[in-house]
Amino acid sequence: MKTLLATVFFATAIAAPPTPDNWCKIGHTVMIPDGREGPVTSLDGDICQVLVYGETYASQWAYYLIEPVDPKKSDGRSFGH
Repeated sequence: MKTLLATVFFATAIAAPPTPDNWCKIGHTVMIPDGREGPVTSLDGDICQVLVYGETYASQWAYYLIEPVDPKKSDGRSFGH
């Protein structure tokens, strides 16, 4: 299965030039489809290489299959008395 996915992603990277919609940047923390998170370690066109926390090797994902992980922003309100 990994070989099939790698072949599809590789063919996509060769056949299609990078799109301007690619938001993936090195250092961003992203979530892969199974819910695990990790930082982007490198880019190759529309393919982002992600080192999932706890894994030894990075995996490659098309940017449109992963989601950015944004930290919760506080609205500045004080709670309590």
